[in-house]
Amino acid sequence: MKLSLRARITVMFVATVLGVGLALIGLVYAYLKLTPVPFLAKIPTPDDGLVIDGAVPITDEILRRVLLASVVALALLTAVAGLIGWFVAGLVIKPLREIAHDAATVTRGDLGARISHEGPADEVGELAAALNVMLDALAGALERQRRFASNASHELKTPIATIQTMADVALASGDGASLRETLGRVREVNARAAQTIAALLQLANVDIRDRQEMNLAALCRDITHGQDVPVAAEPVTVAASPTLVRQAVENLVRNAITHGEDASLTLTKVGQNAEIIVESGGPALDTAEIRTWIEPFARAQRTAGAGHGLGLALVDAIAKAHGGSLELTPRAGGGLAATLRLPA
Repeated sequence: MKLSLRARITVMFVATVLGVGLALIGLVYAYLKLTPVPFLAKIPTPDDGLVIDGAVPITDEILRRVLLASVVALALLTAVAGLIGWFVAGLVIKPLREIAHDAATVTRGDLGARISHEGPADEVGELAAALNVMLDALAGALERQRRFASNASHELKTPIATIQTMADVALASGDGASLRETLGRVREVNARAAQTIAALLQLANVDIRDRQEMNLAALCRDITHGQDVPVAAEPVTVAASPTLVRQAVENLVRNAITHGEDASLTLTKVGQNAEIIVESGGPALDTAEIRTWIEPFARAQRTAGAGHGLGLALVDAIAKAHGGSLELTPRAGGGLAATLRLPA
């Protein structure tokens, strides 16, 4: 049977007291056994007197009594140590019980609850802080999952409803020409839905298989060639997948051209990272809102007809696969700045 944490702490406390006590008794017994007791005796005589100076060993009877008394005292001390250890162990694990209670509250569905710890910044405090960080991340992930499910269901439900409506209209009219036109429109809607599903599959299976040394400056100039996008690129080399990095940069540039104006691209090396900054003008944006644009389908819900909303999500996945990151920030004069960081 496994002992509880409180019982294990108590056992360790008792074992420590017992072990130290036995060692001390052994040392005292050995000292008394091996060390003779000195004595000095003076016997008066008609002359100057007789002085006897010597040492005698302690008798076995005295040693037995000392050993018995020591063992009895140690037994009583061990029992008291067990009671004290149980009480002290309860005080030690009390913060852990409070943490467990708060965690159970979260488990019951209250995702807003957090670990309340008012003690010092010790190991228990570090544990509480780490759990709160984990709960924040978990709540954020669940919220993103909820938004993804909502956005994905809306995005995938729309073509199905559109096809259903067009089919009903075509069947009601009974006209051959109308039926042919409807089939053409159904094919277009179905193609867009297939593109969305293909993008979702690509997002779920971002895999670096062709990592190699590549010149980011040449890549950026090649992507923006023939487009009205100014480029300021320093020579930076990274070990990455040319296919995925090209797709990420193309998505950022296309996003800037589609949703903004006066797009520009800047490539610099900052510390150990290569930074590709794609900026575009436009209306003032809210920081909290643009943070959600990295989530699949999030932006598609706000910009109808401007894509399936997976471009920035795919760029973020590619950046993370390379050990980098994607950061979206609003520009002071309006518009958006997207920063793709890759280890250089």
